[in-house]
Amino acid sequence: MPSMQDGTVKIRRGKRTDFLALTALLSLPAPCAAKREQIRHWRRLASDPRFDFYIAEQAGTVRGMVLICYIRELSRPGWQAVLDVVAPLSAEGGIGQALLDFGKERARKRGCQRLLVYESDREQDGRRAALAQAGFHSVGDVLCCGLR
Repeated sequence: MPSMQDGTVKIRRGKRTDFLALTALLSLPAPCAAKREQIRHWRRLASDPRFDFYIAEQAGTVRGMVLICYIRELSRPGWQAVLDVVAPLSAEGGIGQALLDFGKERARKRGCQRLLVYESDREQDGRRAALAQAGFHSVGDVLCCGLR
C-alpha cells in the first residue's frame, strides 16, 4: 500500500487540466479536434460539486483516479454515493485501494451510509473481485459497501 505520510503518493482534487493524463491512464484514444466535446465533458466534471474527483500522483505523474457522484435520495433525507470510476482498481503498489479508501472517507464526510457501484457488465470479473475484497457485496444489480 502506498504511504501518504512520506509523500510517496499524493491524492489531490482533480483539475480541469488532468484530462490528457487521464486519457493515458484509462487507455482512451488521444484527444483530437473532433473530440472537443469529450474534453469539455471532463472539464465540467472536474468543477462540478456533485462529484468527488480525485487524482493519485506519484513523483509528479498521474497514477490513478477516483470519481464518486452524489445524488439526492427520495426515500430519506441526504445523499447517496455512487462510485463511477476507480482506476487502477487492482494494481501493484495499492494505489487503487488507497483511492477507494479515500473515496469512502469522502462519502462518509458527506453523510452517506453506503457507497454503491452499478454493475454494467459481467466481463469485469477482476473488478468485481477487487471490490468484494474492499468490502462490497451484491445487492440485486449493484454492489454495496456500508460506510458507517
